Amino acid sequence: MSAKILVVDDDLESLKLIGMILQAKGYQIIAARDGQQALEKAFQEAPDLVILDVMMPGLDGYAVCQRLRADPRTSTIPIIMFTAKAQLTDKVIGLQSGADEYLTKPIHPRELIAHVEAMLARAARFKATARPSLKAKVIGFLGCKGGVGTSTLVVNVGVALARGPAQGKKVALLDFRLGMSTLALQLGLTPRESLQQMIEQPIGTLNAEAILAQMERHPSGVMVLGGTPAPLGTAKPIPPLHADAITRHLGAVVDYILIDLGSDLGEVNRSLLRLVDYVLLVIEPHRIALLLAQAMLAGLEEIGVGRHRVGVILYHSIAAAVSLDRGTVESFLQQEIKAIVSPAAELAFQAAEQGQPMLLLQPESVPAMQFHQLAEFLTSL
Repeated sequence: MSAKILVVDDDLESLKLIGMILQAKGYQIIAARDGQQALEKAFQEAPDLVILDVMMPGLDGYAVCQRLRADPRTSTIPIIMFTAKAQLTDKVIGLQSGADEYLTKPIHPRELIAHVEAMLARAARFKATARPSLKAKVIGFLGCKGGVGTSTLVVNVGVALARGPAQGKKVALLDFRLGMSTLALQLGLTPRESLQQMIEQPIGTLNAEAILAQMERHPSGVMVLGGTPAPLGTAKPIPPLHADAITRHLGAVVDYILIDLGSDLGEVNRSLLRLVDYVLLVIEPHRIALLLAQAMLAGLEEIGVGRHRVGVILYHSIAAAVSLDRGTVESFLQQEIKAIVSPAAELAFQAAEQGQPMLLLQPESVPAMQFHQLAEFLTSL
């Protein structure tokens, strides 16, 4: 069967010309004249290749490319940007958006066909050595800033999953920050340097069995792979390709992966966000946190993580006589709050001192019930 190619261009004449050139070589053509239509057809038709214009009304080619890369259904489809924008900065932006190649108009038909054939051949080689498909549901926990309770949420929601709606299934907690990692400590486990050792290995030697062997097990049923409590910047950072490979291999054999993303949109997190099914943005109920959350939502949209894939968690770390209410927060962010965690300073202190999740320390507490509700929500996604 001939390859199926999605051609996206708002100029009808260009669309027809590209289509004719490709059809003459036996390719099946799907046409789209704007960014939104391109996304819809990409999700519906699963093309083998996308040829994408940049300058279009509504969503431009950069935004379309980012969204295709961010969605698991289309993240590995090869993309050729084909545009009249010929400046070096345009090409850099295109490649940073996720394009595999950047070609400028005009181009000789034979050269276009040569690039198409080379890209399809490269994709075929990739499939021949395909990375494992993800059966796991992957959830990212992202703080609007440090200290809002992101790691605490990962630990307690992970335990709630393992002991509740996902009982009997494999739940993995990941933290790719090589420093200031507290996942193991909050579970009363001894942090290992397994992650540091993995990044020293060639990616081709990584596999699910080896990764599972390096993970720590907690009696609640969760498995943990994270960095150490060492200060940030004292260890070699994890390469994005290693983080991607570890997540993909693990995602082929477990049922749930909860990733502590910290509070940044750096290179590693951008790579991981392509694999994430849903992002929980953790915030506090005050003005500065809302401003930072607003910026984070905009940053997520810029890299293709739409608001439909993001839920806000309002985390009250301390009891305050005055704080912003749910309606005010939702109105400011224009985003629905999916869960609220009530203040429990004494319980949080005891949990930290004893190395136990709050949910296990006081199973009948209000926060414990809220962690269980959030776990139920995640299983419904």
